[in-house]
Amino acid sequence: MPHLLLVSANRFTNPYPVYPLGLSYLKSYLNREWPELTVTLLDMNQLNEAQLQQRVAELAPDYVAVSLRNVDDVDLTQQRSFIDGYAQVVAAIRRGTPAPVILGGAGYSLFPERILKALEADYGIVGEGEQTLLQLLHGLQQGSDVTLIEGLVTPEEQGCRLTPRHHHIDNPTLEFEPDLVAHYWRYSGMLNIQTKRGCPHRCVYCSYPIIDGRRVRTLKVEQIVSTLRQAWDQHGIDYVFFTDSVFNLEPEFNEALARALIKEGLPTRWGAYFAPHRLSRQQLALYQQAGLTHLEFGTEAMSDQTLASYGKPFRFKQVLRTAEVAADLGIHQAHFLILGGWGETRQTLSETIANAERLPSTVLFPFYGMRVYPDTLLQQQMVAAGELSSEDDLLHPRYYLSPEFDEAGLQQQLQGVKQRWVLPDEDQSDSISMLRAAGKRGPLWEYIL
Repeated sequence: MPHLLLVSANRFTNPYPVYPLGLSYLKSYLNREWPELTVTLLDMNQLNEAQLQQRVAELAPDYVAVSLRNVDDVDLTQQRSFIDGYAQVVAAIRRGTPAPVILGGAGYSLFPERILKALEADYGIVGEGEQTLLQLLHGLQQGSDVTLIEGLVTPEEQGCRLTPRHHHIDNPTLEFEPDLVAHYWRYSGMLNIQTKRGCPHRCVYCSYPIIDGRRVRTLKVEQIVSTLRQAWDQHGIDYVFFTDSVFNLEPEFNEALARALIKEGLPTRWGAYFAPHRLSRQQLALYQQAGLTHLEFGTEAMSDQTLASYGKPFRFKQVLRTAEVAADLGIHQAHFLILGGWGETRQTLSETIANAERLPSTVLFPFYGMRVYPDTLLQQQMVAAGELSSEDDLLHPRYYLSPEFDEAGLQQQLQGVKQRWVLPDEDQSDSISMLRAAGKRGPLWEYIL
């Protein structure tokens, strides 16, 4: 029977290492759908290239699938590209085996043709990979034509061929990898899990709909609860983060999930990414009863003019109302901001700072500028404005930063504010390590208020 090796190539650990969730979904799905297939998972957060090469040679896999989580650090102040590091991972694999190399993951899906060529891989998978990878492996085993498999990228003489995806699976499954759980529980203080895929929002900068599609697909409530039960019973995991692009989509599903968690009686606490609208007090109270302790709001700005420029489907009055309800219920909250993005002015930036002061006590994490990704509204707007060429290579980090953004002026405006602003150059790693060593779990940002 064939042997598939899965490799998580991600080595970025700021602010903490992230469990390779996508590969666990892949392995769990393949184990269910093709029990005879041997699947092994290796993680570059636990290996260097020499060790990887040795393990690959020992395992002698028939196929190797490599997950690329990010292409860079999405930080204008650092602009660290990960592509060269991924090339080193693929080179180490090539030294260990002649097996075909298949690329996938969120980062890969943004630049599928470009990265396939740059890393000289054999195949690529765009978007969710379970069914595409299963079909590809069966096709390669049978020696049949695989080029028409949805979501598959294959190299051609004059470029690459990408077969569009028209279908998504509705029955993913997940079992955490025992050999990895202890590492990530120790250094991250949480594990991650999905409850849904896809996002219908049209934020100008966002790549989520490109990767996961715009149609929201909910996972099965019983499968989610079963996974959390397994995590607690087998590994003692009592904190998870739901990695949906926006958790509070599909409220009926969320309420059903919350009631199922309450009924199960697990000690599991959890956090998630939320949009600060379409979120009632009753819903938040129910989620809190089901274990919700941390709200991470993708607020991005607190000026209505900037929110409109960013394509956000809410305005500041909704941010304020939701923040007040969360504070009244005692749920920790943080707001993530993009300063100097499309349409930002000195006036709107000042408005964001002033409105942030109206919120209950919170922590704010601002990022400067917007990373430009292919096929986003931001790219289209910049091309139309003559600020970007449609031929520009966006694989190397490219940002939009408003000409009216002034970092020194921002820091001056923040002097004396009541809220806790964590600017991009503020290193929290030592504090986080100390809290982890003390047994604290979860995101931990509530401790830096």
